Amino acid sequence: MGRRRNRDYERHFRHVAGVVVGRVLDEDTQSILRMLPGQPFVSATAFAASMSGRDHSSEMNAFVEKTFDAWLYFDNHGPRQVGFRVPQSVLPETTAAGYAVGDGLEGLAVERAGSDLLLRFRYYAEDDEGFNMGEEGDGWLHRILPVREELLAGHLDTLELAGLLGEYGDRMDGDLPAEYGLSKAGRALAAYLLIDPAILERWSSERGGMRSVESFRDWIAGRGDLIPVARWEFAAADPAKSFQIRLGRLPENCEYGRWYVTATEARGEPLAFATEDEARRGYHDEALRLQRLNDPGRWRELDPN
Repeated sequence: MGRRRNRDYERHFRHVAGVVVGRVLDEDTQSILRMLPGQPFVSATAFAASMSGRDHSSEMNAFVEKTFDAWLYFDNHGPRQVGFRVPQSVLPETTAAGYAVGDGLEGLAVERAGSDLLLRFRYYAEDDEGFNMGEEGDGWLHRILPVREELLAGHLDTLELAGLLGEYGDRMDGDLPAEYGLSKAGRALAAYLLIDPAILERWSSERGGMRSVESFRDWIAGRGDLIPVARWEFAAADPAKSFQIRLGRLPENCEYGRWYVTATEARGEPLAFATEDEARRGYHDEALRLQRLNDPGRWRELDPN
């Protein structure tokens, strides 16, 4: 990537990488990044540098997290982190906070930053056996980056990985079997966070056990008798991006809950809720998320009272 490879793997070093999505870095920001230690690689959309532990600083981390939409830290003495910046209009803080786990060093941290959320997956362990010493951290962020798009699309399974962090004694290449129920990027994230495949397999099995044989998506797709109590249409500037979102009641004694939210947008996620208040909040949050994916446009109520 245009950087000298002169590392001594017996020394302590850190790798830092960042990526922006759907935009480019201005020249002033690129100039500042080029002045950071570690002979950095800098482009209009990405940054990467490796440096000695003493050259790495919290100020550098703060600048990286302010600048990029996704970032990664790798420490060859053990600790590692992956972070994402996502708009709260797409992933509300109240939703993300339900997945927060761990302490100040390890787990998933959720932090508000203006209109965005910062999601940090953190793994902390001292590498007493030195098996990290031959790794560099290069290339991982590119493989993990699609996780951010999954989160923006409402697929939140990867947030649960923060509760599974653990030491894994052999190097992992990120190509975990697909039967764990995660995307390729999600499996790369699990590998980077050193989640033991046995733990991941048990988690996948338990998640399957907690769900009905028939998923809510499949169940509600087969119900043509549900009458919504509210319907709105988002009329996008591009007609192909227009969609409807509906709020309604589920039948009495339904195993999934009492209320539902569905959308005709392909990236919509059918949702079930126990109470009307929860359903209306979910209806609002899902509408904002799908609007974000299809802007510009405007809303209009269908069948107003």
